[in-house]
Amino acid sequence: MAATPPPDRDTLEQAAPPGSSLDFVLRRVPAGRRNDVAAVAAFTGAVRRIPAQTQETAVARAKLHWWRSELVRILDGTGEHPLAPALQHAVTTYALPAADLRAPLDETDRRLDGELRADPHELTEWARHFGGAPLRLAARVLGATETSEPYVTSLGAAILLTRQLRLQGLAARRGHSDLPLATLESAGLSPDQPLLGADGLPADALITALKQQTADVAALFRQAITEAPRAASERQRLRPLTAYAAIHVALLREIHRRGPAELVRGRISLPPLRKAWLAWRARLSDTELASLQHGS
Repeated sequence: MAATPPPDRDTLEQAAPPGSSLDFVLRRVPAGRRNDVAAVAAFTGAVRRIPAQTQETAVARAKLHWWRSELVRILDGTGEHPLAPALQHAVTTYALPAADLRAPLDETDRRLDGELRADPHELTEWARHFGGAPLRLAARVLGATETSEPYVTSLGAAILLTRQLRLQGLAARRGHSDLPLATLESAGLSPDQPLLGADGLPADALITALKQQTADVAALFRQAITEAPRAASERQRLRPLTAYAAIHVALLREIHRRGPAELVRGRISLPPLRKAWLAWRARLSDTELASLQHGS
């Protein structure tokens, strides 16, 4: 097998800067496959960052269109981006499915549309498709079998929703929310109702909705635990992905501990040393997640 070209440093460092969750997780990937997993992560990160790079929707869509064309070129072996050689290697070596490679592009397209999911079930299915795709690609590179796909997909969905929950404070300060319409309405919020008061504090109904979303994400992580592969060899292959999930479970618990109001005041994060330990430990605990049930 030809040596794996390293992914473009600038693109990778934007997706996995030193001390980030992804940085520590990539260190857990076997050396022979690390560049391939990193290439997939860098591609996913580059596409997902598009909405945050500009407030002009037309500019964002132009960038997204370029990446769509670039993915076609990469699949044909003629990519132009500095990341292209590394991603092309991963695609050809592990026969990565085009549908999962296109998923981050489609996810970003829908984010630019700004449509809310109708209810928690629709949001979960959205997350299973778009959040599951990058982890399914990584699992394929790691040598996992198809029997692990339910576990990997549930992990990807829960991770995506945790990251989305973490950004709800920023969304609220900008006057919108990514929570399902049914969750907002159940808490007493209408789509056109202000999320923050004149004093900048979150409405009580928003706090209720964020607590419910925290519980829903915890339930998705718990579902993933029940789907974990039984074979020790398969679990070992997937340890980097389990490590990534463990860091996000800890983040979810920190959000629960500090309370949704803290999300509005600023973004909640974990210190690098804790992330490093969680990545090394690479373990999910149903007991830890049970404490995140709504109202507990």
